[in-house]
Amino acid sequence: MNNHRTLLILYSVNQALHWFAMGIVIPVMVLTLLDLGFNIGQVGIAMAVMSTTVMLLELPTGGLADAIGRKRVYMTAVALYIAGYSLIFFTAEFCQLLAAVVLIGIGRALSSGTIDAWYVDEHKKLGGDDRLLQRDLARAGVVIPAALGAGTLLGGFIPDLTGAYKWNILTLIAFYILQLVLTSVLIKEDRNAFSGSISAGFKAFPAVLSSAVKYGITKRNTMVILTATAALGIGLSGLEQLWQPRVKEIAPDSGTWFLGVLAAGYFLAAAGGNAVSTVLLKLFNHRYRLVLFLFRLLMAGFYLVLASVTGIGAFAPVYFLLFFAHGVTGSPEMTVFNRDIPSSRRSSLLSLNSLFLQAGGAAGSVAAGLIALRGSISAAWAAAGLLLGISSFAYLLLKDKKADPAGT
Repeated sequence: MNNHRTLLILYSVNQALHWFAMGIVIPVMVLTLLDLGFNIGQVGIAMAVMSTTVMLLELPTGGLADAIGRKRVYMTAVALYIAGYSLIFFTAEFCQLLAAVVLIGIGRALSSGTIDAWYVDEHKKLGGDDRLLQRDLARAGVVIPAALGAGTLLGGFIPDLTGAYKWNILTLIAFYILQLVLTSVLIKEDRNAFSGSISAGFKAFPAVLSSAVKYGITKRNTMVILTATAALGIGLSGLEQLWQPRVKEIAPDSGTWFLGVLAAGYFLAAAGGNAVSTVLLKLFNHRYRLVLFLFRLLMAGFYLVLASVTGIGAFAPVYFLLFFAHGVTGSPEMTVFNRDIPSSRRSSLLSLNSLFLQAGGAAGSVAAGLIALRGSISAAWAAAGLLLGISSFAYLLLKDKKADPAGT
């Protein structure tokens, strides 16, 4: 890789295309499955199977990427996306749907953290300090949610233009085929740094995995961020699960197009938060833990306000501000998390971080649903906001100074 700018462009293009394609099915995935003849109970089971598959394989596949190479594992993930969504397009039986979501779940587990680990490793090879890494992660953090928002908007319009939800699936497949080709050509990885065969990789990754987990739970910075990530998963799951019914409660006459605008808007708000994070860090003299503490606390405050508003005119701006604050924390958190992680454990630890997020999300979904059922959506959000506020204090335990070169 010639320079940081070229590397950033390659990483941003790869991840933007990945999430743009995923965004195409986000607004209509459930509607697509219902249109195919499945009932809401079957759809719920399928989504649960997919989530369980991801959680079970998150860590093992991260270890596999550390063992045999990130590019190879990521391309396998994209191929599984193509296979899974193709099966959905042609499926008519519930057992076929379950097979499809298992393939997609395996793909998600394989893709988690792979290209991110590749990027951080390549960035470190080129030299530069934490500030440069944070700046570049922030720049990528503007492009990626913006691409996801654009994909979501496109996904909302495709059924109106074509008259069928299944065109969203075909469009996603086309973009992932393009992603497979571009990744093969553009992403360069030193194969000598990894095992030569998949079988050797399967033999190596248990040791890689156990080493990474031990590292993650015994090092202060990684454990603090893993804890904060679990709390974030609990908090955000309630918001993602309940914001649509909440909008229908306070604005019953709003059309579905408005839900699409809100969905795209929160991705763009997160992009805006990433855009200003580098400037904010300069104002705070690059004290990462202080920025993370203040903006997680601010996010919690917006959550509590959101729980109390009763009009859509107040709901929308507070909703966007919440995700703006969340966007600010993205690049500094990942900079601290990656600061001292050895390359040999990077994919595994990024997968561990993702697992904490998903485990928190699963717990939060159940808790938020029960609180909303027995009380109200506002009560569920207030509880989540308080938890996020408490979790912000964990960031004060972070070490701002770089640890020793060995990462110990």
